[in-house]
Amino acid sequence: MSLPSVRRFSNSSRVAVIIWGLMIAGNVTGQSPAGKDLPTLARETSPAVVRLVLRDQTGGELGSGSGFVIGSDGRVVTNYHVVHMPGATQAEARFTDGASYQVQGVLATDPDKDLAVLKLQATGKEFQAVHLGDSDQVQTGEHVLAIGSPLAGFSPVSTEATVSDGIVSGIRDWPEHQMKVFQITAPISPGSSGGALVNSNGDVIGVTFAQLIGGQNLNFAVPIAYLRSLSTEGPIRTLATINAPAPDDHPKAEESAPSGSYTGVWQSRKFSVSGAAQMTIRMAEGTANAQIFLTGGEVSSAILSGYAHRTGENIWTVQLSSKKPRLSVRGIFRGTSFVGDYTYTRFLTFDRGQWLLKKE
Repeated sequence: MSLPSVRRFSNSSRVAVIIWGLMIAGNVTGQSPAGKDLPTLARETSPAVVRLVLRDQTGGELGSGSGFVIGSDGRVVTNYHVVHMPGATQAEARFTDGASYQVQGVLATDPDKDLAVLKLQATGKEFQAVHLGDSDQVQTGEHVLAIGSPLAGFSPVSTEATVSDGIVSGIRDWPEHQMKVFQITAPISPGSSGGALVNSNGDVIGVTFAQLIGGQNLNFAVPIAYLRSLSTEGPIRTLATINAPAPDDHPKAEESAPSGSYTGVWQSRKFSVSGAAQMTIRMAEGTANAQIFLTGGEVSSAILSGYAHRTGENIWTVQLSSKKPRLSVRGIFRGTSFVGDYTYTRFLTFDRGQWLLKKE
């Protein structure tokens, strides 16, 4: 039996990570308890929710996440981990009406609380913004909606502005970031990161950001109160600036990037299949190339490429993908082990799962 792991949800075209759909459940009339009905909540909020697409300097898509507009001047809130992506130098925000705007830069970030505020490049444009609620008043049992773009770009159908509903099932401590978080039953998926968590009055009370894998429907959101403490008065920074490797990102002389062969298992989370897995990887100057061999599934081998980023002592994050087969892998090398997620798509087939590997 494997231990639960936490997945943060930005999609990545090399990385991939996972699924779910739109399911609105309520009482018989579709009424949100003690508030607006569900269709009204979705209709009023969705136009201010965006899909964020991150690209490298050549324009190649690296990944995507969600966000929502908080100011008519084009300020957008998302998760820090959505925009803090190795190699990302530009981004665009796509709205439900088909409009698209470039991200001018980053106004504020709080890596500890996993929050970022972006500014869209749109002179003279007035955007529809969400109304921010009082997350300090949220109680367990409240009805909520999650709105975002799960698996956008990976699903065979459009999933932008997907709406799901549930309740606040708990208010928890998140020790890693020294903050409180909302545990919710409203389903979220990769690509939902940075999405809006809305209460029954139509107020945004949180930012969806993670799910606990290994359980059932254990999803989490950052309370909007942490956003209010962020100052957006400073200069605008470019994405290239916040994603530039810091001095600590470079390995010490005695520490080298992971390389060589890793073996272990893969397991589908959608189908009851698993098998052996082998990965041979090489990293150099922020890039990574890998060859994989698998047994027990539709894909037997693939060559992947992408980005590598040192995130701690003997800890490296990689985001890899191949076009044929359309496979994406995101994971972490920690010491001699590798733990990661994959997504695989072919026509109308979609699979997601996990890798657990050890260095040979």
